[in-house]
Amino acid sequence: MIECPSCRHQEFVGTLYCSECGTRLVSVSPVPTVSIARDRIDREAMATKPATPEGPELESGAILGLRLINSGEIRSLLGRDNYTLGRSVEGQAVIPDVDLQASDAYEQGVSRIHAEIRLEADGVYIVDLDSANGTLVNGKALEPQRPALAHHGDIIQLGRLRTQLISRFRSER
Repeated sequence: MIECPSCRHQEFVGTLYCSECGTRLVSVSPVPTVSIARDRIDREAMATKPATPEGPELESGAILGLRLINSGEIRSLLGRDNYTLGRSVEGQAVIPDVDLQASDAYEQGVSRIHAEIRLEADGVYIVDLDSANGTLVNGKALEPQRPALAHHGDIIQLGRLRTQLISRFRSER
């Protein structure tokens, strides 16, 4: 057995991705993805932060959600304390918890397993999972595998795909 470096879940030797959090477990040749210049991503991240989302509420019981900025669609995150974000491809072994493929994820530079949202006792954290085009929170690039605290209304950008965090979470501080 091997242990995931992110969540400590045990997997069989030879497993490519952790079945719990989606973290890559072994080094393999890169999978095809769109590569977007960092200055283009940074330029687009500088766009004005939208106001707190209006309209449909989160599903009953959900304390987290993502609003897709380009469509206004709200995805409620319910029933877990961590969610992988990415895009699916036919035949892919590991599917992200929040599949953004329908939002032109490939064209926007979203990796198959791009980032993770973690709900912890002291807050909501965003983690870039060694994505090809990076993850930004409010225009600031995240260091891969290093959790960054996020708050209600923050813009989470995966490649060029912009989402807004909706959070009813109250920390235990």
